[in-house]
Amino acid sequence: MKTIIVSTDFSREAENATHYAASLAKENNYKMVLFNLQTVSIHALHAQASADFFYEQTLKNQKKISDKASEISSLYAVETAHHLASGNFIEELENCIQIHNGDCIVMGMAEKTLEQRLLGNTVIKAIHRIKKPILIIPAHIEYTGVRKILFAYDAHRNMTWSAMNDIYSFIHEFNAEVEVFNVNERLEDFTEVIHDADLNSGYDPDDIKYSFKMIQSFEVIKAIEEEIKRAHIDLLTMVPHQYNLLESLFHRSKTAIMAYKNKIPLLSIPLNIN
Repeated sequence: MKTIIVSTDFSREAENATHYAASLAKENNYKMVLFNLQTVSIHALHAQASADFFYEQTLKNQKKISDKASEISSLYAVETAHHLASGNFIEELENCIQIHNGDCIVMGMAEKTLEQRLLGNTVIKAIHRIKKPILIIPAHIEYTGVRKILFAYDAHRNMTWSAMNDIYSFIHEFNAEVEVFNVNERLEDFTEVIHDADLNSGYDPDDIKYSFKMIQSFEVIKAIEEEIKRAHIDLLTMVPHQYNLLESLFHRSKTAIMAYKNKIPLLSIPLNIN
């Protein structure tokens, strides 16, 4: 049985993602773990609050996450546990994954704000650092099933296709169709996609309902957005690329851009490099 870890801070987008994940878990007989990172207000730190105060706050937070897990379990008939942590978000999320043997992370995504532009976003940090698939749910989306998946495939990235195991797992469990979608500036680059012998390695193509579509364009993000609308896609899948310091000065992660702009759930598959 797979285990979904849902990161929640009880915000509107996190609550929506929790209910999306619960519907997903119910349909596929998954387990759920609600992960919450408790934070201490700056006012309490400045006031040098006592140890008793922090203990009481922990008890309140523990009850809040426990009550939410009980609520989800009752509403959806899904086995739901909870995990309360404090400290560094990424480190504690990784610890939660290890303890509960998590297979996938679910996170809600709020609309991009000025604060996020200046300080970054925990979702964006997670997709570049957590070595598990992350399902990112826009705040307005309800679960209605996954029938068609768009895999935005970049032929120029040095990756091994063990990442495809996670994509095919979703395809099989939802009996979904997948469209492998590639956007390139030059027609000559499409030969890399066509001759990528490792794309279906280890799988019987007859068991997978998939198709290829290739578009010549200089506007990758726009092309993906238009294809999502045209093909009535339920889930976008991308593999984020890790830029080095020099590259990061000139490039922005397309996965991060789509996480902010996307109008449908985004499944980010970690890049596996030998």
